[in-house]
Amino acid sequence: MLSAVSPRITGDRGRAPVGRGMMSFDLAVWFEQTRPSRAEAVQKHRRMCEGGSGVAVGHLAVAMFHGALVAEFPEVPHPVSPWSAGLDVSEESVLMPMAWGRVAEVAPRVVELAGEHGLVCFDPQAGVVHVPPGLRGPDALQLQSCVGLQVEDPDPETVERAVRRLSAENWFVILEGSPDRYVQVGTGSRAGVASGGFGVEHRDGSPDRHYRCVLRDLDQVVAVFADFARGTSAWSVEAKWEKLSM
Repeated sequence: MLSAVSPRITGDRGRAPVGRGMMSFDLAVWFEQTRPSRAEAVQKHRRMCEGGSGVAVGHLAVAMFHGALVAEFPEVPHPVSPWSAGLDVSEESVLMPMAWGRVAEVAPRVVELAGEHGLVCFDPQAGVVHVPPGLRGPDALQLQSCVGLQVEDPDPETVERAVRRLSAENWFVILEGSPDRYVQVGTGSRAGVASGGFGVEHRDGSPDRHYRCVLRDLDQVVAVFADFARGTSAWSVEAKWEKLSM
């Protein structure tokens, strides 16, 4: 296992900080007809922050999202507002600077509300595009890191970036599909591996199809996660997989 108690079982992943920044944790929401790439989202977000117009398609859902958002989380100068400054609101988008002390509470709800209104939510800290249900694939996976927001239906680049960010503090990543089908990796003593090693688990349904290996090469870990995301049954990485007893 990754540790004496697996992160996937304990749910500890939800109590970690969700990002790193300077003055605030920022999120942006807008409407897309098709799923944008990370590069497209980065460019649009930059133009929005610069005050550009016509960057995204104006949509009623943006105003509806804003109304629902401030009903739960009032705008400044309300004394319990989670925002570090005023929201930047237009018919195209909502830009939200969030106080760091409120991120764990508010950021997941922002992503959820965006999805409920059919809107994209962009996290510029991690460079992650959170897409609404209508833009997700039919067999969407879930990605969760020790540090970071859960991502529904992550693209291959997002999965790889999450794995490559493994560190002593950000020590595990989980990519999960249907119940009891997942791949997860942990590093360091909490994952039961020596420094520089990666404990990787793969479970494909039933308890008798639960395996673990230890890798030293991060590129191999990336390849394992890529194989899982593609649904590849013949794993490309040569490793000594040991069955875990239950």
